[in-house]
Amino acid sequence: MSKTVLSTRPGNLTAPYAFLQASFWMSFCAAVSFASVYLLGLSYTNSELGLILALGNLLGALIGPELSAVVDRSEKITASTLIPPVLCLQAGFLILLNLYPVKGAVTSVAYTLYIAFTLTANSLNLKLYSDAVYHGLSINYGFARGIGSAAYVLLSTFLGILIERISIRLVPVSGLLLCALQFAAFFRIRRELPAASSSAEISQKASSLFGFIRNNRRFSVLLLGIALLFSSHNIIVTFLINITNNVGGDTGTMGLVNAFMAAVEIPVMMLYVTLFGKYKPGSLMRVAFVFFVLKAAAIALAGSIPALIGAFLLQAPSFALYTAAIVPYVDDAIPYEDSAKAQSLAYTMTTVGSVVASLIGGLLYDRTTVTNTLWIAFGICFVGAVIAFLGTEKDQP
Repeated sequence: MSKTVLSTRPGNLTAPYAFLQASFWMSFCAAVSFASVYLLGLSYTNSELGLILALGNLLGALIGPELSAVVDRSEKITASTLIPPVLCLQAGFLILLNLYPVKGAVTSVAYTLYIAFTLTANSLNLKLYSDAVYHGLSINYGFARGIGSAAYVLLSTFLGILIERISIRLVPVSGLLLCALQFAAFFRIRRELPAASSSAEISQKASSLFGFIRNNRRFSVLLLGIALLFSSHNIIVTFLINITNNVGGDTGTMGLVNAFMAAVEIPVMMLYVTLFGKYKPGSLMRVAFVFFVLKAAAIALAGSIPALIGAFLLQAPSFALYTAAIVPYVDDAIPYEDSAKAQSLAYTMTTVGSVVASLIGGLLYDRTTVTNTLWIAFGICFVGAVIAFLGTEKDQP
């Protein structure tokens, strides 16, 4: 689908956008990846932890697309308008967590909303990408996203060590510092963006969220496929300790597998334009869908730690390639007036997959064997890949 671009002035925003991605993914790491460390440390049960995570993810999946729909329909409200209040809300809930570092209703509600508004920020960050490209500015999204992943890995490593040596209270403290970093990254890139990102004509063309889904049925099919693919993906990565134990490993082994998984992802993201720039994003996404299926099968077949690590080599042409290709694909396939909704929905489907995996993955691992669960995940992945393949637009010459 062709798209008119307003060329205002030349400029490359890859560096400031990489700063924005780094600040977001570090914040995501603190909010989501260390949620279990913080909440279990405050004597929450695993069931209570799961409920807070599920509600936070679901609220983020609802708020992000709805705010994005507002941005698309409004002549005055832009992503740049909404990011500061979203970050202020995030900071407000973090202040509550710092003031009330005990188990209770305040912490439960505050942490749920902390997660929700952390996720919401990325929906608006993706709109900034669309705004920049629409106005003729250049961003190497894959490189910026790779920097985000690298920042996530670094923070995860060092924050884990610091929490072990000092206190779990470093989770909300670091969250506040990272919120400030997000503000700094936003204002850095905001200086480079055009003052106006929308017009009355564009806003009038924009549809409501449900109208968008109704009018973009093929894209909606793609979204369903993505949700299933990431349900399978998260049944594997969320419960990686079960899989590692099943092939004779332990917690240390799981850490090694996690680090390896991240290591193979980052080069593909950062070198996406260099390696794959001559290919259409739609073609690359189809390749990624195939490798998601192959990876799921390889993990289900793995009977040893080396085989499991080998299976995760396929993380590069599956998850990493998809992650680098989906944003430019949506930018090409969907008109600018609906870009915020489309980017937010594509991102939200990964969250939906995480929620579904959290709900059914634990039941499967409890009620059947790890191997059977992994073959069920493979089946979900295969169906998801077929649906996503059918939902991907044919490449234009």
